[in-house]
Amino acid sequence: MNGYVKNKSMFWRHAMKRSVGPGHKIPLDELFKQYGEKHDLEEGAPFAEWLRNIKLRDNSVWEVVYKENVEKDISAEKELKDSQARDMVVPLVKKDMEVSDVVQMSVRTARAELKKITDIKLLKYALQEANQLANKDTLVRMIRKRVQELEITRR
Repeated sequence: MNGYVKNKSMFWRHAMKRSVGPGHKIPLDELFKQYGEKHDLEEGAPFAEWLRNIKLRDNSVWEVVYKENVEKDISAEKELKDSQARDMVVPLVKKDMEVSDVVQMSVRTARAELKKITDIKLLKYALQEANQLANKDTLVRMIRKRVQELEITRR
């Protein structure tokens, strides 16, 4: 049988009594020996459809390819790789923050936003200002930790 089952996700998955790595392909012949004979399925397109509709239903994770039209599969695979590459790239957007913006953050927003700030000067000024305010102890610790992280990476 011409075809394979491919893990399209970026994580290891456990299916069909095995661990399947990201991008790994399992030949349909191998799976037919394991499942086709056991479930009395016909070889070829019916087996591929059974895998697609019953065994591996999640289309975002599994790609079941039965090669009758080889040209169509190659173009679909190339298109999938291109879209995955586009999804993995995140554009870096420079956001002008001021010291007051950092000081007025709540702890919840600071947990998410401080990771994105790489300006040590801004963080040091914010640390000095927040250190003088009441009820900003947790924020001060978070800013201090972020400044230390950035200083270590800049050495």
